[in-house]
Amino acid sequence: MKKVIVIGGGVGGMTAAHELAERGYDVHLYEARASWGGKARSQPVPGTGTGGRADLPGEHGFRFYPRFYKHVIDMMERTPVPGGTVAGRLKPTTESAIALIDQDTWFRFHRRKLDRPYDVLEALELFFQTLDFDAADLALFGLKVLQFLTTSDARRVGELDDVSWWDYLQGDRYSPKFQRQLRAVPRTMVAMDPKRGSARTIGTVSMQLILDYASSGVTNDRTMGGPTTEAWLEPWRARLVAAGVTLHAGQTCVGLDVASGRIAGARFAGAAAAVTGDHYVLALPLDVAHGLITPALAALDPVLARLRGASLDDLVSWMVGIQYFLYEDVPLVRGHIFYPDSPWALTSISQPQFWRDGGLFRTRWGDGSVGGLISVDVSDWDTPGLFVNKPAKACTRDEVAREVWAQLKAALNGDTAEEQVLDDALLHSWHLDADLDYGGGVPPVNASRLLVHPPGAWAVRPEAVTAVPNLVLASDYVRTHTDLASMEGACEAAKRAVNGVLERDGAMAGGRVPIHPLEEPAQFERWKRLDAGLFAAGKPHLFEVMRLDQAFVAADLLRRFATVTGLARVDDLLDRVRLTEVVDGLLRRIGLDR
Repeated sequence: MKKVIVIGGGVGGMTAAHELAERGYDVHLYEARASWGGKARSQPVPGTGTGGRADLPGEHGFRFYPRFYKHVIDMMERTPVPGGTVAGRLKPTTESAIALIDQDTWFRFHRRKLDRPYDVLEALELFFQTLDFDAADLALFGLKVLQFLTTSDARRVGELDDVSWWDYLQGDRYSPKFQRQLRAVPRTMVAMDPKRGSARTIGTVSMQLILDYASSGVTNDRTMGGPTTEAWLEPWRARLVAAGVTLHAGQTCVGLDVASGRIAGARFAGAAAAVTGDHYVLALPLDVAHGLITPALAALDPVLARLRGASLDDLVSWMVGIQYFLYEDVPLVRGHIFYPDSPWALTSISQPQFWRDGGLFRTRWGDGSVGGLISVDVSDWDTPGLFVNKPAKACTRDEVAREVWAQLKAALNGDTAEEQVLDDALLHSWHLDADLDYGGGVPPVNASRLLVHPPGAWAVRPEAVTAVPNLVLASDYVRTHTDLASMEGACEAAKRAVNGVLERDGAMAGGRVPIHPLEEPAQFERWKRLDAGLFAAGKPHLFEVMRLDQAFVAADLLRRFATVTGLARVDDLLDRVRLTEVVDGLLRRIGLDR
């Protein structure tokens, strides 16, 4: 039996351990913290639980599982709990909302399944319908969305990865109101500023979120039905132990020894000798992994050398969670709220409404007086706040909590007493992410920074399987289909890493670990083939070859394909207007008609 050392007990490390143990490997999983799950773990607030209740549940950030998450859901479906699996503990969010500070109002969006599943612009209208955006803004945005959906993978990597999402969208052409929306939407998922993140990455994920509204109705995203450790990570830990994984908590990796062109051992703080195995899985965050790439290790793999030479501050940013515990529950909406004009890029969710399977919140956590919980993600730590008037990084913990609370009230409360959704009398206490270390004062040290995919980052990032013959990588900075700093990205990277181990051992008899690509409408494949040929010939996208007014005509024809009487498929409409002949002719000219 071959021995595998997995370093890092977050979602990536736990996934790798799970897959390897089920395939007969002797797996040893090491984690620096005393608890499992990495950034996904719960962070109980010490000393807050009384009378047999658990401590109040803090966290790094709220849990969000959109439709296109498949790798993480697979692991949940394979983790048993009484009465079923962890996947059964996911709860659908049926609404979302936008709250604006400068208008003292907010807008609720009910999710519903559309009859025409790939009418992309109608999905956008569903999202923006009550916000009164200018028609010219929506027309240009819709055109750029359709341009992206008809852009080939080759162009996305070879061209769009080198420009920002903002520049791709021609962001300076929109009204100030719509520009604000463009900056806010990517932050509903991760700390990505469209002016900083690449068009390839933000565009790919944005398409998934837009298509969610048009293809899956009320189930397009989900949240966990309880604190993450209790609902998911603890059952998963138990499943790993049952599968034979040996767990080593509280073990910090301080170095990887290199000898004879391979990893010779992993050293842990306080241990007299290095730990050795046949394979090593590095499942640590980018900040930590970067520090373990020594000159000796970089010399074995030019990709690792390139990553070692990259500036971390250019690659990562902050997304940090804070929870407000309330005396009474304030459900707000049954889903997530985001705040486009919040200077700190806030997103929030009221969690107890999803956690009622085991009883009311106040009967299960805290001292019995807490009935509500609003969990907030703070994604901009560099812009001054509205009330404290300092960037979040320059604030104390108390100042961060005070500013975020004030921004929530400014966005959610109206002018009259009847419109006061939040007030100070509701607030019991708050919890700021424990991964922020204020021991050295302000600014704090953030142990959980996130990759933000700036232009050109794809060229720096490694594959899961390195050139080092016994080292693979299982973290969200690895190249994946998901391409997102998230638990789904880490999970997919881990599955790719396990496939690398299996291939090196010639142990593929049981089949590869399935890897799921992101899905986009098949109707656009013909257009992507055309674009691939244009890109190979050094030509721009068809929409850019055409004059802008002609491109708008083409976009409008695609938009209308499902609304023309008697026409159910895009090919029918394209045949009617002879655009199919044009596309097929171009495909023949560049040799892609077969």
